[in-house]
Amino acid sequence: MIVVSDTTPLRYLAILGLLELLPRLFGQVFCPGIVLQECCHPRAPEVLRRWAQVPPGWLLVDDSGEMAPELLEVLDAGEAAAITLAQRLRADLILIDEKNGRHCTRARGFSTAATLNLLAQAGIQGWVDYRATAEALKSNTNFRITQAVIDAAWQAVQPP
Repeated sequence: MIVVSDTTPLRYLAILGLLELLPRLFGQVFCPGIVLQECCHPRAPEVLRRWAQVPPGWLLVDDSGEMAPELLEVLDAGEAAAITLAQRLRADLILIDEKNGRHCTRARGFSTAATLNLLAQAGIQGWVDYRATAEALKSNTNFRITQAVIDAAWQAVQPP
């Protein structure tokens, strides 16, 4: 499975201390170089900056710098680069949280997963307490979610 990540899932998983969920879920994850640069920005959380300075082997960074110009008109550089990289790699999944980014990604035929989806998948595996982790995401960060969204993400991963 080819997975490409935007900045925000990396950011929120770092804050929660759960970046190790990504290799457990996907083995390896690709990201554009600009996403890694965003992770190192002085206003990024310190835990994320430290992690991004020496990225783990499972994070495959593409430094081509390619971005579809039409995406830059509606998305930030990290999102545009992630979608462009996903197109080039023919990715199976893009990890992205922003509503506009998910819309543009799905319009191009890609599946998406947001941070909450990743936490729900980890919860179903028994790797995290989903409800407690979702609550920590909501209360300890600027991540905006409602209880209905938390419940919907959990329901989406339940077996039929």
